[in-house]
Amino acid sequence: MPSSQLPLIILAGFDSRPAVLPASGSDKHPLVGSKGIDIQIGDRPLIDLLIERLRACGAFDPIYIGGPREAYGEEREGAQVIDTQGSFGHNIAVTISEVSRRHPDSPIALTTCDILPEVEDLRIAMADYARRAPVDFWFPMIQAPTDPRDLGASAWKPQYHVVPSPGVDPVSVLPGHLIVVHPDACRIPLVLRAFDLAYRTRNRGVAHRLIVMAGGVVASLIRADMRNLFAGRAPTLTVSILWHSVALARRLRGSDATPDELAHHVWRIFVRRSHRRRYPDRRGAFVVLDTVSLAKDIDTEEEAAEVSRSLRERMRRMRSRQRKKSSASNTRPGGIKA
Repeated sequence: MPSSQLPLIILAGFDSRPAVLPASGSDKHPLVGSKGIDIQIGDRPLIDLLIERLRACGAFDPIYIGGPREAYGEEREGAQVIDTQGSFGHNIAVTISEVSRRHPDSPIALTTCDILPEVEDLRIAMADYARRAPVDFWFPMIQAPTDPRDLGASAWKPQYHVVPSPGVDPVSVLPGHLIVVHPDACRIPLVLRAFDLAYRTRNRGVAHRLIVMAGGVVASLIRADMRNLFAGRAPTLTVSILWHSVALARRLRGSDATPDELAHHVWRIFVRRSHRRRYPDRRGAFVVLDTVSLAKDIDTEEEAAEVSRSLRERMRRMRSRQRKKSSASNTRPGGIKA
């Protein structure tokens, strides 16, 4: 596998109940089930189109699907299925463990099965990652368009606020649904707990998410300390981790945090101390990108319908251009068709 390409996991679990939406999305209809299969774009399942675009950007190989084999089969479009069906955190744990075994000492990219990013946006994002690598983690925050209509049916999603660089005005951002992590660098149980809580509180307001996630992370640390104490080992819960957790929550609630500040706190919380000592110059990266399709995950019937309409319109324009090109190539000088 070329060193410029990363193994990628598509998280494709089963939503047994609809997501809780904030007031801004109260008129929407949340989806349930296996979105990658159940959402049909034209006459194809969403996950098949997603794999096609991920391959087209040229940054990922091989591609894995983490989800129930009964829904996705042994493989789809050349992507092997890693059979798992549980909570979001459980599915991540199973897939990261298996992919790490197959690709030791390699960073791993993760995305979800309910997004259909543009190929050019994927290329822009992964070019940014390539410029920064090696990093312990890379997480894009997507700058929200000034005109909410440019988000279409996703305009209801809660937004955060960051300062892209010191001295610049704050901008509204949405989470990007593509990340890269280096499993060997991270406190994996803590990372999985944070991912699980983030998924459970998706689409909720900033304050609510921070309370739930901070409480869950601290509880995980305390439980780990208790297990260590009962086993006769030194506790791992440290003042430093708690301090950075509180600092991260406070910075996210404000509107003047920079991506570098957020990345530093996350790095101190989730990257193992032994790894930091081994690679003192390596850090994590939060970046602000203008790649809006990476933020338009499909949570509602309205968003699914919009994506389907958009693709049909694109195909209609493509066929129209092909017909015009074909007509022009079959026309001889003087306007006489062959």
